[in-house]
Amino acid sequence: MAHPIGNRIIGEEKIPKTGKDGKVRNYKSPIWEPPPTQLRRSTVFGMLAPLFKSDRVKIAHNEPFDLVSVAKYLGFMPPPPYHDTIVSSWLLDENRLNGLKPRMKEDYGLDYDKENVGKQVEKFALSTVATYGRLDAIGPWLMYKRHRQLLAEEGLTDAWQLEMDVMAVVADMASVGAPISAAWLQHLRDDLSAELEDREADVYKAAGRILNISSPVQKSEVLYAPKQAGGQGLKITAYTPGGEKKRRAKAELTWADYSTDAAALKAHAKNPVAAAILAYQETAKLLSTYVNAYLGDDENPGLIFDGRIYASFLQYGTVTGRFSSRNPNLQNIPIRTKAGAKIRRSFEAAEGWSLIVADYSAIELVLLAHFAGDGLLKQGFLNGIDPHTVTATGILGKSPQELTGAERTIYGKTVNFLIGYGGGAKLLAEKAEIKLREAEEIIKQHQTQFPEIYAFKSRVIRTARNREPVPYVKTLSGRKRRVPDLHSPDDYKRFGAERQAVNSIIQGTAGDLNKMSMVRAYRGFKQAGIHDKARLVLTVHDEIVAEAHDSVLEQAEAIVREAMIGEEMKALIDVPLKADFEIVKDWSAAKS
Repeated sequence: MAHPIGNRIIGEEKIPKTGKDGKVRNYKSPIWEPPPTQLRRSTVFGMLAPLFKSDRVKIAHNEPFDLVSVAKYLGFMPPPPYHDTIVSSWLLDENRLNGLKPRMKEDYGLDYDKENVGKQVEKFALSTVATYGRLDAIGPWLMYKRHRQLLAEEGLTDAWQLEMDVMAVVADMASVGAPISAAWLQHLRDDLSAELEDREADVYKAAGRILNISSPVQKSEVLYAPKQAGGQGLKITAYTPGGEKKRRAKAELTWADYSTDAAALKAHAKNPVAAAILAYQETAKLLSTYVNAYLGDDENPGLIFDGRIYASFLQYGTVTGRFSSRNPNLQNIPIRTKAGAKIRRSFEAAEGWSLIVADYSAIELVLLAHFAGDGLLKQGFLNGIDPHTVTATGILGKSPQELTGAERTIYGKTVNFLIGYGGGAKLLAEKAEIKLREAEEIIKQHQTQFPEIYAFKSRVIRTARNREPVPYVKTLSGRKRRVPDLHSPDDYKRFGAERQAVNSIIQGTAGDLNKMSMVRAYRGFKQAGIHDKARLVLTVHDEIVAEAHDSVLEQAEAIVREAMIGEEMKALIDVPLKADFEIVKDWSAAKS
């Protein structure tokens, strides 16, 4: 239906286009025969509406996209049950390529669509598009029949049901979008553009010369070259992915192999050139990745329509089970920085509406205490003591009252987020800005005071290694994270897999709780009859954001609170489950 061209090219025309350089060039464009008579959209969707409205299983690959697409023509969102074959494929093996074409090639020997028709169907012959559409329908159907049995055999029924429950929420969020202020973003664009010019000048001044700040090679040279050669002579702390491979292979390295990303620059934050480049890169990223991407520019269309932005939230976007997002990627908005707050400020409720921002408190440490069992960390939670305070007092042998803020940060917060998840003494020394010997002593003391954490890690790794045919760990919902490198003879890969195994249980279970809370909130709004006035619009990390009309604000907030920390949720975890709830007009006003 509605295909604009036929099957044969019957001529050619020249189309003039103006390039960036201002010159006009003629481009050849094919002339196609007219398309044959096709079915009307109204006829097709009129015939299919009863099926889409029924309780039959709706099968698709990347289903939220298809649900939203057909809902535009049906006038309603097709209800469950669903089966998204990209999600079922991901649950069965998160480490492989789970796109439709790779799966069809590997599982069924069908290698099709070399032209990548789906990107721009209107440019291809009607018969080519028809074949593409037919195979794109056959593929998910075959996978559906195969995956139903495999999910049961793998013990993934509960994890699968959670994913299909949250799919209704994801589709609803995709169709509703999130409120955003184009006016604020335009104001921010003007400010950041001026700021970027100032920071560019700061780099030249600190370096003593002009360089191309967009060139990793030039940045690397000015940072790492010896001072007598005009560089800063900084110690190399990180490599690019290609550089790391060359280093391990003992191949010759060049300036292009040394990392100049934010993490590498932060290691030299006291150096004026590194600090100036870091500041420039932060401003440039804010401007390009967020502001210009959201608003659009001369080369790219914006992402804002009718005062809203419609991101795609991917259930299968990570190996642990947490959400990722795209168009735009909201997961990479800085959480606790002034820069991140500027972007969050743009997500602004409309007049008469407010945002309910809910965020699980210290969820990864809560789950670490839950899985590790009896010990100081768990007891601290049971006593209502902040986990960073518990760790710092355990290491220093002080009471909470004697602890200083700096001690809580170094011996509590830094230790929890490094040692707790596999960081070593070297990384601790760098992050805490202390000597290596002191970092080693802190680790020893941590092992003495919190043996349950290390026993938990050993138990996880030992259990996973004994599982066949591929080592794996399981989250609260039964989701599996496969870590084949636990058997690797390569120490680097094996140690990495050990960290992945432990982290995947913690982060994967955090993802489970986040998805459960979203389902409960969505259903709560529906059951209360306020779904037209209260809906989920965003989820980032352990945070969910709902939009509610002020007339139902109190009721909606109570539903979100029950969804996240109600008795049913608390019963899942042995440690008190807490969350912060705030009602604000814009996202940045919430606690961060």
